[in-house]
Amino acid sequence: MTEAQEFVDRSESSIFDRKAAEYDVKKVANTLIAFANADGGSVVLGIKDRKLEGVDHLSNKRKNDLIQAGFDLVIPKLKVEHKYVKYINTDGSEGNLLVLSVAPSSDIIYTNTKDEVYLRVGDETKKLGYEDRRQLEFDRGIRNYESTVIKDALLDDLDAEMVEEYKKLYNFEGDDIWKLLFSRGLAKRTKLANGSFIYQLTIAGVLLLAEKPTIFVLGARIRFIRYAGRKTTVGKNMDVIKEELIEGPIPKLIQKTIDVVSAQLRTFTTLNTETGKFTSVSEYPANTWEEGGVNAVTHRAYNLNGDDIRVIMYDDRISIHSPGGLPSVITKENMRTQHYSRNPYIARTLVDIGWVKEFGEGVNRIFEEMQEFYLDDPEYIVTNTSTDLVLKNNIVMRTVRRDKALQNKLGKVWDNLTFVEQMAIVQVYEHGEVRTKSLAESNDKISVQMARRALKNLTDKKILKRIATAPTAPNQYYVLAEDK
Repeated sequence: MTEAQEFVDRSESSIFDRKAAEYDVKKVANTLIAFANADGGSVVLGIKDRKLEGVDHLSNKRKNDLIQAGFDLVIPKLKVEHKYVKYINTDGSEGNLLVLSVAPSSDIIYTNTKDEVYLRVGDETKKLGYEDRRQLEFDRGIRNYESTVIKDALLDDLDAEMVEEYKKLYNFEGDDIWKLLFSRGLAKRTKLANGSFIYQLTIAGVLLLAEKPTIFVLGARIRFIRYAGRKTTVGKNMDVIKEELIEGPIPKLIQKTIDVVSAQLRTFTTLNTETGKFTSVSEYPANTWEEGGVNAVTHRAYNLNGDDIRVIMYDDRISIHSPGGLPSVITKENMRTQHYSRNPYIARTLVDIGWVKEFGEGVNRIFEEMQEFYLDDPEYIVTNTSTDLVLKNNIVMRTVRRDKALQNKLGKVWDNLTFVEQMAIVQVYEHGEVRTKSLAESNDKISVQMARRALKNLTDKKILKRIATAPTAPNQYYVLAEDK
């Protein structure tokens, strides 16, 4: 497939748009402004209704106006890269598309000549109102941190393996790695009086490629804690199963975290009502907690060095804590459909590596995966200084939702049952019966006394029926009452 045809087939997104050759120059400038204020991006001119029309029929003045739009119609002047992409028509004639590209801005908010601010949100160019503009201005201080130079960081501080993978990612075969780092926004350069350049790594470069980023950015790590039970305990009652501090360049940091979390995940047996067979399922869909972790690393406010990303696991949920509130125009209400990168250079690199599949899809994917697994919607807890994602495994509720008959029997009383009583019903449903010992052993926080009390309560409520040859028979067990 040719590059031109790829532009035709490609979906418009937060970093890509296509327009007809005659598209208004001022609107092209607004689109470039929107890209620069967000994650950067490209506008391809010469495609109308998904058909190649090219720009060769335009006058030289018109083409020059498009190329100079960032200089003439944007404040401050916006650097726009341009190139022509050749294609061949079915009749053998040639045509050209015009591609205009801009990098993301770290410390500047671009406007048009009317002092209007635009931001690329999903596949739309959005004009910002007063409050959204103020929030964007506030967030620029955080975003600029990613592009801050770290004077003490040297090329020798980079992870050699990561550098080689990074070079392969962009098919870089030159000897001067600075040229690649600078072109991708991971380094800055200063021109000296003699005409030579001095290059310096940025925070984004260090976070992505340094062997030990925490030397330069204290909070560039993830703290993992696994508690036994459903709440945080301290002091004498502290019940931590595993605690680990995870460090390294971001790509390795993500993989290490996935490995640590995966080792702690449990599987549960549940009845597949479509096949009638019992199957083993993970307590969380992999894409949800992995996506949540990647989002935390990608969008955290790295200038908040006094806080770490924390992944905390409990028996009934996993919590992913990221320093920094929601960025710019993103809210809890629109986060499934809109996107804005606080750290655009880090985000673009993770997209290229493959950790982030597409800009703006991550949160929505988490919601969809949880729903497909019959689990509660993810919960976001947002403050001015942090964003927490909470995923509930809720294996009990998953089982109830998968079986309509069980819903009909218990729908009205389910929420009033204790957790131990709910676990007892699930055991009956999945195994046909429940015993005091098996219920107590199903969770380390359920004692034999608690199990016995729950089974008695469910029997009194006529939800369960006790099966025993005598009042104190050692082999007694419980089944669902037939009249419920």
